[in-house]
Amino acid sequence: MRIVGVPLAVAASPRKYLGILAACTLLAAFLIACGGNGNAIDERILVLEAKAHSQEEALERLSDENATLSEELAAIKQEQADSARALEDAGRDDEQKEVTLEDHQAEQLSSLLEEQVRTKRRLDDHEARLGDMESFAKEVFSKISDIVPLLEEWFEKAEDGLAVPGDTVLDRARFLAESAGGEVYNIDSREPEQRAILVMPPEPIEGNPLIVSLHGFGGNSAVHSLYIPLHEHVAARGFGLLLPNGTLDSEGRRFWNPTDPGENSSKASMDDYTYLAGLVARALELKDFGPVYFFGYSNGGFMAHYMACKGLPSLRAVASLAGTSYVDDSSCQDAPSVSVLHIHGTADEVVLFEGVETEPDPKDNGERAFYASAQDMVSRGAQQAGCEWPQVPQAYDTFAFDHYIPGAETHAYRVESGCPQGVNIELWTGEGSGHAPAYGDAFVDALLDWLLSQTDP
Repeated sequence: MRIVGVPLAVAASPRKYLGILAACTLLAAFLIACGGNGNAIDERILVLEAKAHSQEEALERLSDENATLSEELAAIKQEQADSARALEDAGRDDEQKEVTLEDHQAEQLSSLLEEQVRTKRRLDDHEARLGDMESFAKEVFSKISDIVPLLEEWFEKAEDGLAVPGDTVLDRARFLAESAGGEVYNIDSREPEQRAILVMPPEPIEGNPLIVSLHGFGGNSAVHSLYIPLHEHVAARGFGLLLPNGTLDSEGRRFWNPTDPGENSSKASMDDYTYLAGLVARALELKDFGPVYFFGYSNGGFMAHYMACKGLPSLRAVASLAGTSYVDDSSCQDAPSVSVLHIHGTADEVVLFEGVETEPDPKDNGERAFYASAQDMVSRGAQQAGCEWPQVPQAYDTFAFDHYIPGAETHAYRVESGCPQGVNIELWTGEGSGHAPAYGDAFVDALLDWLLSQTDP
C-alpha cells in the first residue's frame, strides 16, 4: 500500500508501526496545509492523528524500557555466575571455611535469584504491555488503511486545485466547467472580480432548469466546484449552472450576507439578495430557463435559505449543506412556499447541528447573536408552506454519502403529507459527519435528483 509515495505494510515489530503512524500524521498535516481554511479535512482525521502520535510516544518509551530491563537481567545473570566462581575458588581452602562460604554463597544466590525473579516479572509485564501497544498499533493501522483511498483522493483534489490554470477565480472556474463539456458565459457583476459564470449544456433546450451554487465563507466558485462538482453533470443532465462569487472582506475572504442590509455590522453594506436576484435575471436574459434552484454550502447555505425567505420568481427549491439561518420567522411571512432540503452533520463543530444563541450583546443594542438548528430550518420551511414537521420523524431512507463514516450514516426524513402540491420539506442528517463531509458522486447524484425533481409550481 502507498500513500502519496510513502509505502505502508503491516510489520511484525512494534517499532515499525511508528513509521506507519508518523507517515499518516505527516500526510494529514500536509492535507490540512493544502486545504486552506481546513474545511476540506474532517476533524476525525485530526483526532486520529493526535491519538496515533500519543501512542507512538508511549510505544517508544515502553520499547526503550524493555531494552533496559533486558540489560539489567543479563547483568544479574553475569553477577550470579561471577559470584558462583568466586565462592567455588574460596571454598577450597579448608573445610570450616568451605561451610561458611557455602552458607554465604547460598544466601547470596538466594538474594540474586529473588532479584532475578522480580526483574523477570517486570520484563514480562513490559512485554505484555508492548503486546497491547502492538495490538493497538495494528488497530490504528487498520483504521488508517480504511481511509487511505480517501486521503489519496483528497490529496489528488488538492493537487488538482493547485494545478487548475488561470490567473483569476473566474478563469479557474471557467477552465473546470469547459473541461467537463459545458459552454460558459460571463455574467456581468457589480465588480470585475465578482463576475459569475453561467455553465450550459452543449445543446440547451427551452425551459432548462437553472441551479445557482454558492460557495462557503472564504471560498470561491472554483474551490466550491472542486468540493461539490455540479459542473461535471451539466452536459449529461441538461441544467444550467450559475457560479457566482461573494464579496471580499478586509482579509481577502469572500462571504455572503444572509441578512437584510444593516442587520449584521460586519456585512452591513452588502445586499446579496438583490445581487443574486440580479444575476438570475441576467441569466434569464441570455437563456430561457424554467425552474430555479439554489444550493449552498456553509455560509452559502445560509444564503440559500435567505433567498427562500425573501422569495424569487421561478424559485422552486433550496438545498443547504451545513448552513442554517439568522433570520427570524417573521421576516419570511410573505415569501412563496418552496421545497426545502437541509443537509447537516450531527458532529459539525463549525455550524452546530443544534444551533446556538448567545447572551445579549450590549455593543449591539442588546441583540442576541444566533442561528437556528437543523430541525428549526425544516420546521420553518414546513410552516411557511402551511404544513407541519413531524414531532418524531421517521427516516424513510438511509444513504452512505460520507466516506469518513463507515456504513450508511445519512438518514433522510420528510413531511409525509399536508404540504401543498409540489412542495417537499426534507432533512438529511449525517450521523457523525462534520462540517465538510467527504462526499463523492453518490451525494452529488442524490442532490441533483432531489433538486431537479422539484418541478411543480
